Amino acid sequence: MADPRTKLDIIYQEVLGEVSELVGRIEAVSERLAEASEHAGRAGERSAEQIHQVTAAAAAKLKAELDHAGDRLLARVETVTQEASAAAAVVHRSARRFATLALAVGLAGGVIGGALAGWALSSALL
Repeated sequence: MADPRTKLDIIYQEVLGEVSELVGRIEAVSERLAEASEHAGRAGERSAEQIHQVTAAAAAKLKAELDHAGDRLLARVETVTQEASAAAAVVHRSARRFATLALAVGLAGGVIGGALAGWALSSALL
């Protein structure tokens, strides 16, 4: 029979070998996890950069479309303003003509009324 101390040493050696193998595996997995984490981080950075580029391109396109729409709207507002100004000038001229015509008609009516009143008064007194 073998010495119990030797058998115990053999078992210790075997257990230490298995523990050493497990530690090696854990270290390998840990390194792989670190590499995978770095890879995922780089992929995340690329994705964030791509999202930023796509968003910036979409924002630039939207800004260009809004600028174009704003320019068209401004041009239309200017046209409508000019048309409204021309219409207001026509209305103003027409109002002045009607006021002048009303003055002339009122003056003529006053003259005719005064003449008729004078004629009636002269007929009655003479």
